[in-house]
Amino acid sequence: MDIINIGSRREVCWDEYLIDQADGVRVQMHRPKFRNVVLDCNAPWEGNECGYFVLLNDQEQFRLYYRGLNCDIDQDAKPIKYFHATTCYAESRDGKTFRRVPVRKFPFWGTTDNNIILNTIRDNIYFFKDTNPNCAPEALYKGLGEADQVLWLYESADGVSFERKRVLADDGAYDSMNVAFWDENTEQYFLFYRGLHGAGAPEGKWTAQQGSARHNDAVRDVRVRTSKDFVTWSEPQMIIFDPERDDLELYTNQVQPYYRAKHMFIGFPTRYADRYKDAQNFAYLPDKEHRGRHIRATGRAGTAMTDAAVMTSRDGLHFRRTEEAFLTPGVEREGNWYYGDCYFAYGMAETEGDRPGSPREISMYAGDGTRFGPVKLCRYAIRLDGFFSWRCDYQPGMVITKPLIFDGGHLSINFATSALGYVRIRLLSEDGTPIEDFDSGKLFGDSVDRPVDFQGSLATLAGKPIRMEISMSDADLYSFRFTPEVNLC
Repeated sequence: MDIINIGSRREVCWDEYLIDQADGVRVQMHRPKFRNVVLDCNAPWEGNECGYFVLLNDQEQFRLYYRGLNCDIDQDAKPIKYFHATTCYAESRDGKTFRRVPVRKFPFWGTTDNNIILNTIRDNIYFFKDTNPNCAPEALYKGLGEADQVLWLYESADGVSFERKRVLADDGAYDSMNVAFWDENTEQYFLFYRGLHGAGAPEGKWTAQQGSARHNDAVRDVRVRTSKDFVTWSEPQMIIFDPERDDLELYTNQVQPYYRAKHMFIGFPTRYADRYKDAQNFAYLPDKEHRGRHIRATGRAGTAMTDAAVMTSRDGLHFRRTEEAFLTPGVEREGNWYYGDCYFAYGMAETEGDRPGSPREISMYAGDGTRFGPVKLCRYAIRLDGFFSWRCDYQPGMVITKPLIFDGGHLSINFATSALGYVRIRLLSEDGTPIEDFDSGKLFGDSVDRPVDFQGSLATLAGKPIRMEISMSDADLYSFRFTPEVNLC
């Protein structure tokens, strides 16, 4: 069996990669909790089709980019577009409320008193800060926008004034949020974008008939390419789900390196299902009259439903995806259970906990009220590293890891137990023999950063293959980390 060198990096308990044996312990998904509305998209240039939100954590502030758009259906079921899409900009210091930045670049209805930074993109847009150390200063911020199934590259030195440069790619569908980033571990760019397969998509792109159909048969998928220079790209590959999953339609993908464990990728794909065959439900869902106009006008805009899943990867090609939803439209109320629910913003923010003395948490954002509108951008929160855990119910269970090599002399864990539960860690030799003086005893509590003490000195085992035997009862283990210093988890 190969020995895994984890060094001093944080290992998140999101998959079975580190597990050699498991009894009574499973990988458990955890869902985020609603916190508050951070931005009400009710300005005249915004509306009920605001979307494709992108969050950048940049120099002690959060930058927010999003599409401004308002469309509706009149009483005769005819679509109305009030204006062409714009690209808008806002900022936040705390990640809990955002303010529009009056950039005053483009006029809207006779005034430039707005936060519009682009007015040339009709649908989707994505931005990122290029962390490649060789990136030219004038291209520090990059944007990707689709037009007629062609993906265009935008560049900026300041993150506000963007200029369209060139076609980045033209062999996909791209009518969704297409994301890219520099990966510091593999020293290359990744591009995740929309492709198509199945009927109506012979070359991974929309045909004219399928693109405008009331109910189309092509399956939307996610594809990946890599590049060393953002110019020459590898051949595209459809991402692979392991184990193999149902062939679901995936809209946005939101794949990103996890900022606390950058060897891991995490994505929040929007799942799409056209439920037109289950028409008996539509009379009882919210906004019956409004929904009916959408059904009569465009078909799937009133019959399709969306929610969000979560998926993780260690290489950017092979993904582990949940079958269950990570975020659902929620309890039926005005403005939900529409095609457009649960589109996560790209990016996440680490924010202060809402309760005094509570640890910091991860904030994520998703629009609410799409098609009914105006859209409200909502904040959801989840514990640090808390998307998945190694979970054990009350009946005791155990995990034994594969052989690991670590650096440092301290171990910290992110865990939670009940009042009766526990996590117990013993260190074993490579052949499974317990190592004397390396038994933590039963640990209980709920902490994102709990030091684990042993009688022996961990530093004496650094650089040598060991296994971890983790016994659990009514507990979750979210992550662990060996470090040279204590309290770095």
